[in-house]
Amino acid sequence: MLARVPCALCGESDYRLLHDMGWRRVLRCARCGLIRADPLPSIEEKVAVETLGYTDETAYPEVRDFFKNCHRDFVDDPVIRGMRQTLADLEQALERPGTLLDVGAGTGIFMHLARERGWTTTGVDICPLTADKAAREFDVRITVGSFEQHDFDSQRFDAVTMLDVLEHVYDPLAALRRVHALLRPGGAVFIAVPNQRSLLTAVVDAYARAGGPWADKLLLRLYVAPHLHYFTPVTIRRLVDTAGFRLHTLQQGKVYLGRYRLSPVLRIPLEMILAAGAAVGMNARLGVLAVKQ
Repeated sequence: MLARVPCALCGESDYRLLHDMGWRRVLRCARCGLIRADPLPSIEEKVAVETLGYTDETAYPEVRDFFKNCHRDFVDDPVIRGMRQTLADLEQALERPGTLLDVGAGTGIFMHLARERGWTTTGVDICPLTADKAAREFDVRITVGSFEQHDFDSQRFDAVTMLDVLEHVYDPLAALRRVHALLRPGGAVFIAVPNQRSLLTAVVDAYARAGGPWADKLLLRLYVAPHLHYFTPVTIRRLVDTAGFRLHTLQQGKVYLGRYRLSPVLRIPLEMILAAGAAVGMNARLGVLAVKQ
C-alpha cells in the first residue's frame, strides 16, 4: 500500500511508485509531481544518517572528502568557488552584503566565506560534529538543532541560504514558509538542490526499471538515505511561489566530480552523460534565488 502522508507541496495523498528499494520506496505525487521517500525517518534516524556521511569512509565518500577539506587551509576547488558565486548573486540582488542565516550550515565554511565578504552570519544545523568543526576551524558559532523548531526571537535576516538542504527536510514548504517569515521585506533566499529532471536521473531510472545489472547499487547512489524529497524545475518553482516568494533566477549547474571517488570505468560514461545533460538543458543541479514579496 502506498503512503497516505499528504504531499508536502499540494496536500494530496495520491502517489505513483517510482522505485521499491526494499528499505524504502520512491514515490511521485500524482497531482503535482513532487517526489519523496517513503517512509520518512524519525529525527533520531535522520541525525544518525546525516552524521554517517561525515564519519564513515564508505557511506558517502564525497561528503567525507568535503568534510576533510573544510579547514582553515581549505583547497579552493569548484565547490568553494560555487559558494562564492552564490554570495555574489545574493549581493547583486540585495545590492550589498547584510545579515545572513545559513540553514544546514554544516562545517561553517560558507559562513566563513560570507564573513570575509562583509556579511554578518548566523548558522543552524542538526549535526553537533560539524558545529564543533566550524568553531574550531573557522571560529563561527552554529546552533545545533532543528531549523523549523529553533527560536530566533525577533531576529530578521537580509538573506537565507539552503545549500543542499531542502532535499533533506521533512516538509520543504513549511521550511520555506519559515524562511519567508524570518526575512526582512525584500530579503532573498538562495536554494541549491539536485535536479530530478537531469539526464543522469532519467538514465538511471530507465536502467533500473529495465532491471539492468547492478541497478540496485545505482539507485542507492542516486536516491541516498539523507534525501527525503526530490525537485524538478517545475516543482521547485511552484514551491517558492507557494511559500510567498517571487522567483528571481532559476539556473541549472554542474556536479563537480572531483569530490567523487570513481574508477575510470564509471567516471568516463558519467562525464559523458552529465555533459550531454548540460547540452540539452537537463543538468544535474538547480540553483534558485527568490525574493520575499
